[in-house]
Amino acid sequence: MRSAWSLLVLLSCAPAITVPPASAVAKTDRRAREVEVCVLVQERDTRPRFQGVAELSAEKWEYAIASIAVKHPTAGLLIIDPAFGLSIADDLRRAGPLTMAVMGDERTKRPLVEVMAAAGLSPADAKYAVITHGHWDHTGALGDLPNAKVLVARKELEWLKPLTRFFAGGAMPHHFKRAKENLWSFDFSGPAVDGFEHSFDLFGDGSVVAVPLPGHTPGSTGFLVRGKEGRTYLFSGDTTWTYRGVELPAHKAVRAFDSDLEELSSSIGRLKAFEVKRPDVKVIPAHDAIALTQLPSCGQP
Repeated sequence: MRSAWSLLVLLSCAPAITVPPASAVAKTDRRAREVEVCVLVQERDTRPRFQGVAELSAEKWEYAIASIAVKHPTAGLLIIDPAFGLSIADDLRRAGPLTMAVMGDERTKRPLVEVMAAAGLSPADAKYAVITHGHWDHTGALGDLPNAKVLVARKELEWLKPLTRFFAGGAMPHHFKRAKENLWSFDFSGPAVDGFEHSFDLFGDGSVVAVPLPGHTPGSTGFLVRGKEGRTYLFSGDTTWTYRGVELPAHKAVRAFDSDLEELSSSIGRLKAFEVKRPDVKVIPAHDAIALTQLPSCGQP
């Protein structure tokens, strides 16, 4: 009963989400280059849905932490959100007992390099890495991709640079220090796309396009990826933890690491408008295991 009352308090405190007109969402350029996309799952668990989205529900939340592999025909291998690294045990230990109480220990988590090896992928072959945002569970393996150029939205990098504590605001700055020589920023200097005011085309061919989704962190980013046979995915990071959060739309039940709730409300509203106008595109929140099953598993035929 206490959990239900706590959730009601969170629901009452949540900022209003305004959904812009779906008519403002334009179609993605169907001439965009197609790439291969697959998922590298590093942890999976079952939790109560009300922990993942501000909704009074007895349903389950199929939770996951995963990285996304994108195989571009000429640019090579790109990893979106390289999650747990080889340092996962030390990361959890140094983050402290509260983090471990919420996240569990390393026994349920697989480092990215191990999952890649099982899928027949070499970390050394990764030419690029991008992150939806700078929190530790999306960046732990940055330093395990020795040849990857790491691209981060400039606003996100500006937020991360002053952080010095081991576990600051949900980020672990040492993940970025390990990738320092390969770290680059980008601006959303491209045109409006799919209802997002600005964009950044990673390879200049429409195959992977970054769009701003600020609020969870200042420079949170979504990635529109044009998969095979015209399937398009929008990897939305932690704007919501679940697809249910887009569908309702609704905030997370727990918002400890959301940096700007008003901006986040706008981003969730924009995602909802996108979902209504573009049902052909699969919106994939980072921690929704069911949404992630819409992607093929890396290494599977």
